[in-house]
Amino acid sequence: ADGFFTLSLLTMMNTTVKAATRRLVRSMSTKTQVDWSKPAFSGTPKIAAHFNAIKSWVSMADAEAEKYSAPPGPVDFAAAKASVRDKELVDILEAFYKANTPQPETHEWSTEDQEATDHQIAFMRDQTEYIEEALPVLKKELEFFKAVRTTKDTTYRQMCENHPVIHEEVEDELERREWFKDTEFDKSKDGAAAH
Repeated sequence: ADGFFTLSLLTMMNTTVKAATRRLVRSMSTKTQVDWSKPAFSGTPKIAAHFNAIKSWVSMADAEAEKYSAPPGPVDFAAAKASVRDKELVDILEAFYKANTPQPETHEWSTEDQEATDHQIAFMRDQTEYIEEALPVLKKELEFFKAVRTTKDTTYRQMCENHPVIHEEVEDELERREWFKDTEFDKSKDGAAAH
């Protein structure tokens, strides 16, 4: 009796899963293609890994949807009777299978999940716009820094011309005498000059 119940339950679950998959395939017939080459999907290694996982899941889901797009074929009870010792069990399962018409399961997307997904999509669109705006600027900066790379042959004047922020910071430190450590000009903790 336990085997019959288990087998019946498995048969019903298999039928339900196949029906749900067919509905999924029908709903996905108007799906849009995702352009995975956009910079938003490869901004950082963490983002790239996340979207590679999503991309592989989408590929797997597409393959499964294609696999189960057609309605299932009829169960071959004659072959089962030939290979199973308990013919009565197969007869009972066949009668149960023919009498069983399970209701299709429907799934409704909760408004909380929809809002969370919409928020994530809006965030990713903002990130994409930001990356697309920043990318040309960053590429120009990278080319500039490659062109003015400091080497052992770089003079102080070239360094000051190529990196005015560093030059200004050094000059400010010199004016504040921050480079004169451990000298008679070094100030004590109370602000008086040490002699």
